[in-house]
Amino acid sequence: TNIEEIAKMGTFGLGFNSMPIIFGHLPLPQLLQFIWFFLLFLAGVTSSISLLQPPVSFFEDEMGLSKKKSVSTCAVVCFLMGICAIFGLNYGVVDELDFWGGTFSLVLFGTIEAIIFAWIFDIDKGWDELMRGAEIKIPIFFKYICKYVTPTYLVIILVSWIFTEGWSFITLSYIPPDETITLFGLTISKILFIGGFRMLLLLILAVLNLIIFVAWKYKSRQAC
Repeated sequence: TNIEEIAKMGTFGLGFNSMPIIFGHLPLPQLLQFIWFFLLFLAGVTSSISLLQPPVSFFEDEMGLSKKKSVSTCAVVCFLMGICAIFGLNYGVVDELDFWGGTFSLVLFGTIEAIIFAWIFDIDKGWDELMRGAEIKIPIFFKYICKYVTPTYLVIILVSWIFTEGWSFITLSYIPPDETITLFGLTISKILFIGGFRMLLLLILAVLNLIIFVAWKYKSRQAC
């Protein structure tokens, strides 16, 4: 049962539950566990830097903010989301972030990009762009894979997921209606909590798109 519960936790369970247990059965377990968590720390720090650089550069280049203000803005957002992740860890917040940001969005936006590239942008124009300035030419059969195989495969993955597990996950029907959580001394429905957090993620997405739109209009005025 414990193995099944850890498996359901995904990569978080693997990194913080499964691996320490495995190292505990090896020679020098404390040393191996220390090295493992230290490497996780380094991976988290370096990944955070690489993830934060694009938004920092965006605020600098597109919004005209200084380096200090750009970093401060990103730091505030990261702090608030970090607080949500820390206090909501046992209630599925990290799982929601991991799924929508690191799993579902990759497939969804990959499908949209594949369709735009192959069918809307025109695969011939896109292929010419790929070949522009390239010293190594991509085999021509990849052109047809990009146009037919990739979009079809991604659409099948999305549709299959929706009909198997997705609809239950989206509607939160997998959570018992009477299940509650206690947060800051308040007892609330888990369905209401997860639904509210999803609304927060949608709000953040809307704000990001609004910022991009404002930056685009700002750049358009400068160009004129």
